[in-house]
Amino acid sequence: MDITNPYQTETIRGIEEYKSENNLEYNVILIDMGSKEGLGDKYIDVLLENRVTGILSTSDRISPEYVRFLQNIKIPTIFIGRYVNAPGVDVEFVTIDNKKGAYDMTNHILGLGHRNISYFTGPLDSIVTAERLEGFKKALRDHGGGKVIGRVIDSGDFTYEAGYETANKLFSSGYKPTAIFCSNDYSAFGVVDYCYKKGIRIPEDISIAGFDDVAFSSFGFINLTTVKQPIKKLGVLAAEALFKKIIGNDNTPIQKIIKPEIVVRKSTGPVS
Repeated sequence: MDITNPYQTETIRGIEEYKSENNLEYNVILIDMGSKEGLGDKYIDVLLENRVTGILSTSDRISPEYVRFLQNIKIPTIFIGRYVNAPGVDVEFVTIDNKKGAYDMTNHILGLGHRNISYFTGPLDSIVTAERLEGFKKALRDHGGGKVIGRVIDSGDFTYEAGYETANKLFSSGYKPTAIFCSNDYSAFGVVDYCYKKGIRIPEDISIAGFDDVAFSSFGFINLTTVKQPIKKLGVLAAEALFKKIIGNDNTPIQKIIKPEIVVRKSTGPVS
């Protein structure tokens, strides 16, 4: 996990809440895997050296080979939000319908009259990124394709810095969409901050939307329209499933997909 991202804080709260309510005296070891390819496997080794009995991961930086390895040595592993595609393995996860979330948000932006929308992707090698991008593109196709300019921009990451720098490159190039849809809230915060510093009014000059609905998204300065994930609930559900495996020997694979919802705030508005 990237511990600087508020998404992770809320996930941890869910895990700890489940432990506390069920009087489970297990220690939680937190590891910041970051976003670099291959780091996940090294940190899994650290966890195994500490003789962990189970793993909850909000990172998809673990290789398919290591997911198979964990299954073979019978260490229950459940992904939260993001997950890894490992052919031949029943990868276990608790997540939301990312495609539907992006589809619904894009339709909300289109419904406000926007016809020039830029989408900031996040890391392109992530399943979450692929699903959300697919939802964005499907909404454009269903709306009529050629009538809408949907520019997909590789922001490279889910961080505040990625959002800020991508916005800087976009506006510095002279390109001016009427709306920006970021693949997560944290990068959207970077876009909001960039616009604030450059005197670009939100939503009068540009509408901005995110994905996740982390706690900061409702703050007055940001007031972000976003796709809501029940983040803490995902942590609770994943912890419940993991401890059922550890304590109750429940070997039933969990692949739970929760329906998202759109939260409309003041960062989006009709085309002026």
